[in-house]
Amino acid sequence: MKKISLLSLAAIAALASEPVTIQKITVEAAAPKTDITANELTTSKSKTMTGDTASILADIPGVSIYQTGGSASLPVIHGMADDRVKIDIDGMTITSACPNHMNPALSYIDTSKIESIDVMAGITPVSAGGDSIGGTIVIKSKDPLFAKNSGEVVISGDVSGFYRSNSQTRGASVNTSVANDKISVNYSGFAEKSENYKNGDGKIVKDTLYQQQNQSATIAYKVSTDDTVALKVTKTNADFIGFPNQYMDMLGNESTSGNLSYKGKVGKLLIDANLYRQDTDHYMNKIVSERATLINPNPNMPMYTEAQETGFNIKAIVPLSSTQTLKFGTDYDRYRLNDYWPSPTGTLGGMGPNTFLNINNGERDRIGIYAEEISQWSEKLSSVLGIRYDRVMMNTGGVVGYNDGIGTTMDNDPIDAAGFNALDHKKIDNNFDLTATTKYEYTNTTDMELGFARKTRSPNIYERYAWAGGYGSNLTAMASSPIRMDMAMINWFGDANGYVGNLELKPEVANTISATLSLHDNLGKERGLKLTPYYTKVHDYIDVTNLGSATTGMFTNIQLLKFVNTDAHLFGADLSGFTTLWNNSDNGKGIIKGSLSYTRGFRDNGGSLYHMMPLHAKVSLDRVSGAWNNGIDIETVGAKESVDTIRKEPMTPGYALVDLRTGYAWTKQLNMDLSVTNLFNHAYELPLGGVDVVNNLASSYTPLQGMGRSFNIGMNYKF
Repeated sequence: MKKISLLSLAAIAALASEPVTIQKITVEAAAPKTDITANELTTSKSKTMTGDTASILADIPGVSIYQTGGSASLPVIHGMADDRVKIDIDGMTITSACPNHMNPALSYIDTSKIESIDVMAGITPVSAGGDSIGGTIVIKSKDPLFAKNSGEVVISGDVSGFYRSNSQTRGASVNTSVANDKISVNYSGFAEKSENYKNGDGKIVKDTLYQQQNQSATIAYKVSTDDTVALKVTKTNADFIGFPNQYMDMLGNESTSGNLSYKGKVGKLLIDANLYRQDTDHYMNKIVSERATLINPNPNMPMYTEAQETGFNIKAIVPLSSTQTLKFGTDYDRYRLNDYWPSPTGTLGGMGPNTFLNINNGERDRIGIYAEEISQWSEKLSSVLGIRYDRVMMNTGGVVGYNDGIGTTMDNDPIDAAGFNALDHKKIDNNFDLTATTKYEYTNTTDMELGFARKTRSPNIYERYAWAGGYGSNLTAMASSPIRMDMAMINWFGDANGYVGNLELKPEVANTISATLSLHDNLGKERGLKLTPYYTKVHDYIDVTNLGSATTGMFTNIQLLKFVNTDAHLFGADLSGFTTLWNNSDNGKGIIKGSLSYTRGFRDNGGSLYHMMPLHAKVSLDRVSGAWNNGIDIETVGAKESVDTIRKEPMTPGYALVDLRTGYAWTKQLNMDLSVTNLFNHAYELPLGGVDVVNNLASSYTPLQGMGRSFNIGMNYKF
């Protein structure tokens, strides 16, 4: 049996996510790159810097994007999104502090700060996190820079700027580091502002404007060659972000976080640990200028969310033998949430005189432990086996409605509040995960992978504890009361409906099987082809049941829904590949790459699951020659016909988009990128964009329109 060193074992441990994994994206400065088979290629989409980090993942097979606010898109992996996808940013867990999830984890980091992104599909190693069933996204910021020699001081950094014509989006970033061989100090800043964009017909899509900034400072100390300690402090601020598929906009989101990390080696033990804290103040109201036709009767409806999240991660790797290694660790996340809506001025529509307590002292604590064995049975056969336990503890306090139920249009508030307050809110879930994967290198050009995973996710705070509309003595009559505004404010799906939680929800348990066949040349650099079919059965999938419809006002005929458990099935396949077309001194190097993805999801008792991306394909041709790089991208999306009828999800027609891009490196320090997206200015509806409630009536369930043609430029200078 082949003898393997400690470093080789560490590498095998890192590859624990390789079987049944999508791929890794490496982001360098403003130009993201995609790795299809260990070969770095320019991403097929031209995204010259963006604060919407989720958007750069759309080129990965099996990944699609929920389009929400300008910097708050949500990644979807094999039909699962939001809390079903684990997102790890430098070891931090960041929970969305909003009843509409307007501030998801990826909204707190822009692409200029990212070193790498690992995207793992449903077969996710237990070491990559629990409390999720749809996959894992691990983001790592750029590592601290140190001088190589004692007494040496190095200064480095870069500045970037970009502009996109359609939405008049403009932004800039700066990144600078000063370091000697022991201490490194870094500062990074990013700012972006965008107006409303226009669709392919030249019509302004209102409420798609936004403005945001984020800054971070890091100080790192190299204790020894193998040991580094770093403290990173981050400050983010969204001045405003419009959400055309929500009834509210985000008019303020301030967050401050600190992350103390240690990476090192103690004997044969490799350790990666961090301790973090994030405080978030979130404010929702209406951008009145964008919602002029929809603001009656009350243009002012303040909603506040305050959250504190604290946690730690401790990961360790130790060799058990020359062919086996053990990865083990523990992680903890403590989340506190208060969500309250002060009475608007004038208390119109019965919204007063009380402050509406939506979530009062919400608590969600999770502690997890895991162990994972990575084995190299022979030069051709390897495996990963892992087990994980998570304990999730949740609770919340008593609630209060806007009014006392006397002569108002919201008379059910006190009924619901009393019914909710009379129940026991404390919940404890004991969750177990199991992952088993194996990889067999049949020949130098053929690999086969097979995996099984049992993954578990407990409900989030809003799924369990949002109370308005669900705890009255007569559910049918209560749900059909005149407006149910309070229910409509609970919605992170962008579907124009209203939601109420359920104290009786059980954790979701997903069992996934997946296989991958990989064909490539001997070195995997000139050509490659991957096929990954998968199937997932989810027990107690958190879905909805219909309580009725609203009857008057701007919410007329929207569906009023309650979270319930059901069983669900998801299946599909991803096909991706690339090949080198030419490689010579006269014409440079030409590469064509493409992907095809299909996902289908349905309930055990019939009916499609919400927001399943239709069949879609992408083809890109890249040419690199000297200082030039050029490319053309073609994306086709099939008609969306399998929709969730309970939510009245609209169908969307198919479409095709063409993008052109070019880049030129003037020197090693200065480069420029130019692109034209949606070259033919095609008008299309976003299959995962939700319902446009700003430019259309909510009851029409009209899909959100995509962006028309845009001319884009970005420049980056390194020093």
